[in-house]
Amino acid sequence: MAAAEENSSLFLIFILTMIALPLVPYTITRLCHAATKKAKTIHCRCSGCHRSGKYRKSIYKKISNFSTWSNLTILLLWIVVIFLIYYIKLSSREVQVFEPYSILGLEPGASESEIKKSYRRLSIQYHPDKNPDPEAHTYFVESISKAYQALTDPISRENYEKYGHPDGRQGFQMGIALPKFLLNMDGASGGIMLLGIVGLCILFPLMIAVIYLSRSSKYTGNYVMHQTLSTYYYFMKPSLAPSKVMDVFIKAAEYMEMPVRRSDDEPLQKLFVAVRSELNLDLKNIRTEQAKFWKQHPSLVKMELLIQAHLTRESFALTPALVKDYRHMLELAPRLLEELVKIALLPRSPNGFGWLRPAIGVVELSQSIIQV
Repeated sequence: MAAAEENSSLFLIFILTMIALPLVPYTITRLCHAATKKAKTIHCRCSGCHRSGKYRKSIYKKISNFSTWSNLTILLLWIVVIFLIYYIKLSSREVQVFEPYSILGLEPGASESEIKKSYRRLSIQYHPDKNPDPEAHTYFVESISKAYQALTDPISRENYEKYGHPDGRQGFQMGIALPKFLLNMDGASGGIMLLGIVGLCILFPLMIAVIYLSRSSKYTGNYVMHQTLSTYYYFMKPSLAPSKVMDVFIKAAEYMEMPVRRSDDEPLQKLFVAVRSELNLDLKNIRTEQAKFWKQHPSLVKMELLIQAHLTRESFALTPALVKDYRHMLELAPRLLEELVKIALLPRSPNGFGWLRPAIGVVELSQSIIQV
């Protein structure tokens, strides 16, 4: 019975360990990211808007921003961890070392007469005939009587003095971190249950860790994809005109991965008409330029139109699906622009002046997007 209870306690400790191993570093990462994260919302920063509180978030909005699936999952897992720690501490019993001399109130090496005298004194206090308290009866039977027998029986006393236990040398006892009900199951049901626990507690966290590490390897320390940096480095040339920086900026891998839906075709067509004058199209060959524009990758078309909608304040006409893409585009823009500026300012020539034109284009684009 005690071994089964110990195994159940070990199983809870095992579950707690498997939850805490990924949860603790992931929580620390999220907290560090939140502490260093720049403001996502891009809005007017003039003094008038700041004083009016137009963009000030309400308590409801802050709660809504916090109540994401990932945050709620982390919170739920921490509640489970706290509960497991409390339950394990409550159910675990401290191992009591059997000390017969201490139980009888004697010093080690006491004589037999002293042992009998102490036993008679404690019997008057704890014997069931003298004390009807059930706890006193339990203490007398399980502690006092065993201590007296261990010190008065020659073999038991020799074993205690030699091995620390009246029964002699004790074997090494090991527990297994499985619940009691699983140990009592027989046949195929126990095997299936064991496989389920192994899959849930070992294989599933391992799979999550592999996915997380594979995704983490795609990003730099500034949470920009390595593929994006390679693309920017390849297309940023000394001869790049400032007006062409937009074409490089929208080639970011983060933007290319954004979904392209058939339902966006008609809204994008209307948006194209609204922002057509802002696009770098040759008005002399407008039809050819329009056809060339729509032959680009759909993600490039969408991103350029969304950015132009932001610059021309046409975002109010976007559909709900495009509004979601628009907000995600603005959320990524500061990090991507920062990396684009770094690449534009890299000293890749002896004098460095050859990169002045693209650097000016990147700065102008950054100011246009962030200050709108």
